[in-house]
Amino acid sequence: MTIISRYLTALFLKHLCMCLMGFVTLYLVVDFIEKISEFITREIPLSTILLYFAAQIPNVLILLVPVAALASVLISLVLLARNSEIIAFKGSGVSLFRLSRPLVGCGLFLTLLIFTVGNLVTPITFRITNEIWDGQVRDRRASETSTVENVWLKDVRIFEHLESYDEDRNLAQGISILFLDENLDLSRRLEAERGFFSPNGLRLFVVKDKTYLEADGLRPSSFIFNLHDEMFLPGHPTPPPGLGRHTEQVSDEMNVTALAEAIKNLKAEGFSPVRQVVDLHFKFSAPFISVIMILVGLPIGFWRERGGSVTLGLVLGLILSFFYLVTQEVSRTMGYAGLLPPLMAAWLPNCFFGLLGLYLFSHLRQ
Repeated sequence: MTIISRYLTALFLKHLCMCLMGFVTLYLVVDFIEKISEFITREIPLSTILLYFAAQIPNVLILLVPVAALASVLISLVLLARNSEIIAFKGSGVSLFRLSRPLVGCGLFLTLLIFTVGNLVTPITFRITNEIWDGQVRDRRASETSTVENVWLKDVRIFEHLESYDEDRNLAQGISILFLDENLDLSRRLEAERGFFSPNGLRLFVVKDKTYLEADGLRPSSFIFNLHDEMFLPGHPTPPPGLGRHTEQVSDEMNVTALAEAIKNLKAEGFSPVRQVVDLHFKFSAPFISVIMILVGLPIGFWRERGGSVTLGLVLGLILSFFYLVTQEVSRTMGYAGLLPPLMAAWLPNCFFGLLGLYLFSHLRQ
């Protein structure tokens, strides 16, 4: 590494650390002021409160590193311009492209660091903060009822739908059971107002029983209808335990491997995990935000070769970061809604702002 590269890298990292300390401290202070009353109201122990805010730090760092990177580039280049160092470098035959290389290298290092921390550390810390806030403070997880709505269960030749299922009492409402024959054609359909699951089987109440008849080996064309006040299906399996208390694990609590496995399982069960696929692609694209922010900040910082305001650079960095984050969330929402393919939804903001930075850089006087 040359003297120029070491100098620019040290200058950038110094301002990056200062910006990060300021941004993270401001975020945690605001978050503390906003939430401390709820912690006190719920009589949460001090150790749990400290654990919550300590676990917040990696999550906040991942969120604010790109913002700090952009602000640091602008501040560093403004200081170079104020000291006429950019003119001195150019007068010595050093191009702006050469000055940009160590800063882009720092961005690539931050990308690798964010991806590593985002897969090894933040899934654990997100789980801790969610369990404390949702479980102990808001009682969303701990007080969740055992009743779950709209349950689908399937076996080799049985499809079962429950409008609602209470696991504590093993009671179900609005039961529909479809039985298939060897050819996977519908052979019988049961519809019951309610049912009770026991280790010996399923007891149904107020049952509509339709037994379908074959017509010359073709699909059933007619059925025999019976109405039963009560019916028992011996050996009918009980829904799996924990079904009524299942809380969907959010993507932030999973690393790339776990999220890919969850997507595979959902597809195997016949679901279309659009949100999870979008989140998986964002886990690869999001770490590149730092280097994209640096690419956008370089031409803006080099625009004035002499003078400039540090405050203006900091404010401009925050404004650009805000627009980028808005664009990212709009793209994510469109991916969730199926308006954009998951891959495009994840990488479109990076491509747009990256090309914007390269376009602005190409118009600078080298």
